[in-house]
Amino acid sequence: MSGKTRMTPSEALVETMVAHGVKNVFGIVGSAYMDALDLFPLADIRFLSVAHEQNAAHMADGYSRVTGRHGVCIAQNGPGITNFVTGIAAAYWAHSPVVAITPETGSLGTGLGGFQETDQMPIFSKITKYQVHVNAPSRMAELTHRPFSIALHERGPVQINIPRDYFYGEINA
Repeated sequence: MSGKTRMTPSEALVETMVAHGVKNVFGIVGSAYMDALDLFPLADIRFLSVAHEQNAAHMADGYSRVTGRHGVCIAQNGPGITNFVTGIAAAYWAHSPVVAITPETGSLGTGLGGFQETDQMPIFSKITKYQVHVNAPSRMAELTHRPFSIALHERGPVQINIPRDYFYGEINA
């Protein structure tokens, strides 16, 4: 037996969320992370759909302040993510352990000015305790674990930036 398990990067992300006790995620449904979203019910994670992405970030902040647990928000790349800024800034100054999952343009389209492309990491650099860019689907669990830990231990928001095509496919974990 090889000891390896075949799974999708979305399964690795969701399993990491489960391992960190995530029960609720705030956001707007989007095609970038649909594969992960489809796994939430089986993982006992409730997705709370909001009318605007800013609401998702503020709700994640409020949830983390009340529960002391991770407040998680997710949205579509580009303007969906930029709408998180005010809520993430509020979480930063309140020392709330918010995890902002920010899907971005596909890995092969970066820098080509594709649909709603923006350089998302610099936008959050001054209002997060930690940022990570998932640079390979096979590293999804590894690179998403650390921000969840840092959010709680350093008491502040973190950003997990994931190219939209890295939610799909199959990996060895």
